[in-house]
Amino acid sequence: AYFRRNYTTTRETTQLYLSDVMSFMDDRLNVEVAVKSLSVDYTLDGYRDFNDYAFSDGTPGYGPQFIEAEFEDNVMPMIGVVYDLNETDQIFGSWSQNYAMPRGADDIFDNTGSDLADPPEGEEAENFELGIRTNRPEFFGAATIYYTAFDNQLLTNSVINPNTQQPETVYINGGEVTAYGVEVSGVYQPNYFNDMLYFNGQVTYNSTEQESSGYALADSPEWIIVGGVTYEPSEWFVANLSGKYTGERFSTFSEGSPVDSFTVFDGYVDIGGPNDFGLPENISLRLNVNNIFDERVETQFIFAGAAFYRPLNPRTVQATLTARF
Repeated sequence: AYFRRNYTTTRETTQLYLSDVMSFMDDRLNVEVAVKSLSVDYTLDGYRDFNDYAFSDGTPGYGPQFIEAEFEDNVMPMIGVVYDLNETDQIFGSWSQNYAMPRGADDIFDNTGSDLADPPEGEEAENFELGIRTNRPEFFGAATIYYTAFDNQLLTNSVINPNTQQPETVYINGGEVTAYGVEVSGVYQPNYFNDMLYFNGQVTYNSTEQESSGYALADSPEWIIVGGVTYEPSEWFVANLSGKYTGERFSTFSEGSPVDSFTVFDGYVDIGGPNDFGLPENISLRLNVNNIFDERVETQFIFAGAAFYRPLNPRTVQATLTARF
């Protein structure tokens, strides 16, 4: 009997950040200039997968592994600007360069199928953003347009594990990828309901393109719409219903195997806190319901010659009783 992924990983992160904020036009225009340095040292120590114990023919495997990787970018500038149109409205914009170690680093370095001949590089991105926002007594809202250019963006791929014949997730650098879009969000709390009921919503349009092929990124829907309503009549009771629409997207890097759009609703009720009917204030009860309408949809997938899908969890109910002393 073998353990899989029987290892310890560590990440040592050093970040230096220097910034200065300058104000102009009677403090209506604020400009922040900054520079950041990031260094992440990653190590893995132990058994990654079956081949570290033994190969399929019974011969001894690689043995426990000690893997080191360093991800760093020492100069990442950033400029941010906020201009107050009046007491409630602002225009804002920014330009920045970012760097990050690979997402899911453990999934990258514990895979013995590729044996990490060429481990992926960290992600680099250049970001531009321009928007307007308002903050009023009954309404907060923002609208933003953005453009991001990635170098070495990490993409999810798969290999077939020779021992299990099942797909295993690996990560590869997809080269240059651009993304642009618009995001509009807001919260509305009308006085008509005595501030007990408020609504939130967000609409995002996002277009991506792989520079080498012109195809959209896999698992990257163009449209995502989120909305919810929250009822809070007192300090001891809160109820929420929210929904999320995820548009159609592709499961391959060449715009193949499309995945249908879907909408999922979640909700919760939270009871507890100060009250005038004798319920102990140190006792609270929270009830969560996910996927209220028990939608049967394909939400996650990996691709290894053909698409392998994982379904969304069915309707799930969770109750949590908390006592504070």
